[in-house]
Amino acid sequence: MINICICEDEKTEQELLLGYLNNIFKDMDILYSVEVFSSGEELLEDYSDNMDLILLDIQMEGLNGMDTARKIREIDKKVEIIFITSLVEYVLEGYEVRAYRYLLKPIKYEDLKINLSKCIEEINLRNKYIIINEQGQKIKIDTSEITYIEIQKEDLTIHKLDRAYNTKGTMNGIEKEINSPNFFRCHKSYLVNLEYIRTIKQYIAILENKEEVPISRYRFKETKEKFFDLIGDKLC
Repeated sequence: MINICICEDEKTEQELLLGYLNNIFKDMDILYSVEVFSSGEELLEDYSDNMDLILLDIQMEGLNGMDTARKIREIDKKVEIIFITSLVEYVLEGYEVRAYRYLLKPIKYEDLKINLSKCIEEINLRNKYIIINEQGQKIKIDTSEITYIEIQKEDLTIHKLDRAYNTKGTMNGIEKEINSPNFFRCHKSYLVNLEYIRTIKQYIAILENKEEVPISRYRFKETKEKFFDLIGDKLC
């Protein structure tokens, strides 16, 4: 089941999106639920923590879509956001709230279908987890929350935005267990989640929380290519 909400203040656009969604999910044979909101304020007031995807209009009366997304990110780091806009100038601003997908008005059926397909792939990846042993305790870690992993000999440190976990293992082993295209071995001792990279400088990946992950000279070019491929796939 994919849980979706539409936040759009124009009735005709709401009806268009509802019709598109019905046809797209029928073709995909995937169950879904959808809620419709007419303003950012209304969405935030009734926001559900099990939301998978938001179709969010940027230019709305009152609280605009970008400010709505900022408030959503304070309470939900995972939900996929697709912005709807008639102005391309908002694209770069979306990086701040980890929204890389945009639909330009007038919305085209095929554009929405392509973006939904990619979002569903992301949602499926997000639902993966690993189990580690830390000081005799079994701990379940959502792979989408891992920012990077580093290793010293056989000591693995798994980093999230809010904390780190220490366990034993090998980098090859943890990389195979995660098995996600969003993770890339940027250095023999570092595995980085491309989703959390804000920018790449000379031999360093700077993450959203300003942590710096080393990139080897040998893997610098490929790391940049993987990062830009990820961003490119998410932009209309």
